[in-house]
Amino acid sequence: MSERNFKEASFAMKADRKKSKVKHPYAAIEHRVIDSPAFADLKGSAVKLLLILARQLNQHQNNGHLQATWSYCRKFGIGSEDTLRAAIVSLIKHRLIHRTRSSGSHKQWARYAVTWLPIKDRDGLYLHAWQFDAWKDWVPEKKSTPRKLPDQPPENRCNPSSSPLVIDGLSPLKTDDYVLVPNMKSPGPADSPDLNRERSA
Repeated sequence: MSERNFKEASFAMKADRKKSKVKHPYAAIEHRVIDSPAFADLKGSAVKLLLILARQLNQHQNNGHLQATWSYCRKFGIGSEDTLRAAIVSLIKHRLIHRTRSSGSHKQWARYAVTWLPIKDRDGLYLHAWQFDAWKDWVPEKKSTPRKLPDQPPENRCNPSSSPLVIDGLSPLKTDDYVLVPNMKSPGPADSPDLNRERSA
């Protein structure tokens, strides 16, 4: 290859590199993560926080050193500290992020890593429970179904003869507790007292 052709080839390679460079940085989450059941189960605030964490990634070199402080996240639309805490707990529970260092004295903020990327800079991090691609192992919690009450045995059912209304062996009083109103007989002539007979007696 002549010197001229070599220079032209070098110039073309540099031009291709310039074209491949993105004008503005962006936050990216891999399709396999977005397509996962763990991501699909997230609420809106947790998805927003995951984007905030992904925004901080710098060529994947600083994974494990991401922050989720209130002072930083509120400018991205996290409404309250309670919302932020709930979103952090949700992402950890769904195994999409891992806390690599807890907050401590001297105003040190907690640090996090997204689990679909490796951690390259491990200085000052606690990674004894770290698992790469942990989100793949997430399973939804089983929702407890209400227990059906067992049928009562016959001996435990209401028995009119065992009612406290039974006095001295007499039959229980016919009240609405034992006799349905629609089935009650209306008193007939034979059941009504004969007032004339009582007077003659």
